[in-house]
Amino acid sequence: MRPRATFPILALLFLTVTRVPTLAAQFTPAVNAIQLPDTLVFSGSGTVSNASLVWHPVHSRYYSVRIGNATFPLHTWLAAGGLSVFASTAGIDTRGLWYNPTTAQVERNCLGALGWATMEIDAGFNAVNTFTMILSGQLQPNAQSVAAYDPMLDQVLFYNAGDIQFRSRANGTVAQTLTITGIGPLANINALSVIWTGQLNYEIGVLDFVNKRVLLIDRSTGAVSATVQLPASSVTHNQFRFCYTNDRVWLFNATFKRWNAYCIWNEPCLSATLPVELTRFNGACSNGSAFLNWATASEHNSSHFLVERSADAVDWATIGRVEAAGYSQGTIDYHYMDPKSSTSPVVYYRLRQVDLDGREEVFATLSLENCTHQKGSLFIHPNPATDHCTVRVDGLVNDKEPLRLIIVDVLSRQLRTAVVMNDGRGIQDLDLQELPAGTYQIILMDAAGNVMESTALVKQ
Repeated sequence: MRPRATFPILALLFLTVTRVPTLAAQFTPAVNAIQLPDTLVFSGSGTVSNASLVWHPVHSRYYSVRIGNATFPLHTWLAAGGLSVFASTAGIDTRGLWYNPTTAQVERNCLGALGWATMEIDAGFNAVNTFTMILSGQLQPNAQSVAAYDPMLDQVLFYNAGDIQFRSRANGTVAQTLTITGIGPLANINALSVIWTGQLNYEIGVLDFVNKRVLLIDRSTGAVSATVQLPASSVTHNQFRFCYTNDRVWLFNATFKRWNAYCIWNEPCLSATLPVELTRFNGACSNGSAFLNWATASEHNSSHFLVERSADAVDWATIGRVEAAGYSQGTIDYHYMDPKSSTSPVVYYRLRQVDLDGREEVFATLSLENCTHQKGSLFIHPNPATDHCTVRVDGLVNDKEPLRLIIVDVLSRQLRTAVVMNDGRGIQDLDLQELPAGTYQIILMDAAGNVMESTALVKQ
């Protein structure tokens, strides 16, 4: 019998808790960066020159510190951004911040010979002013240098006058000095900051603050491998105020005391401009009810729409919920019926779109007059129906463009569409065999997507 392998208990414990850094998803650089809605605003008035920002992927928090003094503020944000939710003090004069996946801690380099230290986090996931020294001494090329971190090689890196200096996190010694080629005039480069993206062939980045560009650098050669143009409205600086975390480039705006995020990659930028792009929101009356319809051109991370109603456009009440697509790059139509819309002379509606992460966006308001005016007549025979029914539209001519019939269920999901000729007496046969028994709405829409009429259909 083969002998059974044995391991010391301590070795087994070590194997269970050691974290191994993993490679990020591979992205390709975009030609033009896109400013994201992510904004981190400092709740205090004293923040002026923040050097670095870090995302903690386990706690889902952002942290940033004001440089220049151990008593300067250290702030914490939730993933949704906005105003910081907690403020402490730096504890030690800090420059760069990074997350170390092996230790699951936020770490930092400090002013001059202060060295490198951890940044402690309390039970509420807020950054506090306590820390533990990692290494002491002048472990950077410049007293003001802002470090980044390569978790795969466990190296801390710095930019210095056209070179990238790599130092071992274990002992602080210089592991390599990499000269950048194709960088252009050094006077245009942010003199103290560098970023680490981890993207193959584009691992390192520096900021051309004059031309508002991020220069991405190949780790293996030192050559500038891509250039990403930042928006003309972006605020750049000749030192500090530039970092990379959570797959985003961040620029600090000292005037408004906030970090602004930018997407520099093609893949995540495809849907980064807006979570939901609404292209239409309108409504019409039918049989005393309001039928609302809207359309989106693209959706990213969308959960649902809340339909809200008001009699004065001031006080709003939620009257319904329609599930969203989640992710889409094509046009999607949505519908909702409000049977109580005729209780006020003028009724106002609006949509509140909710993301999967809880963020919300409220779209423009729609108003409808008393839903008693009818534009025509929509007839269904037989109703209730079994396998087939005939839909007849009387009195709707207008510009004579073909009309569209839509069948939606009680959850406002679009199930079928058909075209009806707009000749004053359009007739359309509908096949209902595959529809389960229940109550549906037949909605008539014009060529522009506006609801003209609707009526109920009962399938037996």
